[in-house]
Amino acid sequence: MDDQLLNHLYHRLCAPGKVQRPAHCHYSDSLIVLIYFLGVLRERSPHWAHDKGHWPLWMRRLKVPSYSQLAKRLNTRSVQQLIEQLNREFRGRLPSSLEKFCDGKPMVVGGFSRDPDTACGRLPGDGWGRGYKLHVIVDAACGAVDAFAVTALDAGEPTVTRRLVASAIDLHGVLLRGDSNYDSNPLYAAVAAAGGRLIAPRKKPHTGLGHQPHHPDRLRAIAELEHGVGGGRESTRAHKRHRIRVEQSLGHLTNLPFGLAPLPNFVRRLRRVARWVLAKITLYHLALILRQTQKLAA
Repeated sequence: MDDQLLNHLYHRLCAPGKVQRPAHCHYSDSLIVLIYFLGVLRERSPHWAHDKGHWPLWMRRLKVPSYSQLAKRLNTRSVQQLIEQLNREFRGRLPSSLEKFCDGKPMVVGGFSRDPDTACGRLPGDGWGRGYKLHVIVDAACGAVDAFAVTALDAGEPTVTRRLVASAIDLHGVLLRGDSNYDSNPLYAAVAAAGGRLIAPRKKPHTGLGHQPHHPDRLRAIAELEHGVGGGRESTRAHKRHRIRVEQSLGHLTNLPFGLAPLPNFVRRLRRVARWVLAKITLYHLALILRQTQKLAA
């Protein structure tokens, strides 16, 4: 699968008419991105990927920049935009539905790391850790990632998701499902303003609501999940059943051979982590496309 992905990326990036080369640059952004993706596929650093001895034979005819130039170009806005363009392109080739899920995934670093962009936060269960957190909105049809953000581990999931639904995704007519961490009146309001509807269980169901006003969609979700309005127990079962989909998608994203494993020790600082995660999600979308193509051909 790794060779298939790399070959597909090579033909997409280096085909005639598709090479992107900034003015006054001898080496194209396409070549810089291809070298970076080689390292991401192999879970290796850009310094490792720069060595032609690690390249497949069919790539070795390409001329490479010096490592210092490669490192500088990776930090340019044009290279970042090209990776983002690839991700949007691959995501656009996958099916979409009107049901989506939101969730968060911790990305913990070692306790002795001095990365100033990390923070301490609660992990699933009763533990605590230090690192980053990946916030995602996943489509139910194919498990593709519609929007994501990388933050320090202590960032609130509803707060980050509000930013995602406000600027990074079209939610018109969409039912967005979340777990109890997303039971937030401001998030209900943000999703409704974006044209969608949020449904998330409360941390303490069947308790009082207090005296503060609540968003109508939150009251509707409470009525459906706790009081059986509009479907009885089947509404709660359906919500739990559909929530499994986001867990499966994150499982696929993290368990593929080239998936989002624990952060390597050379991926530190927020900008590097965000770029690494973006590349992993791009490869994940490309793998879904290839799998879809193989099923149609079978």
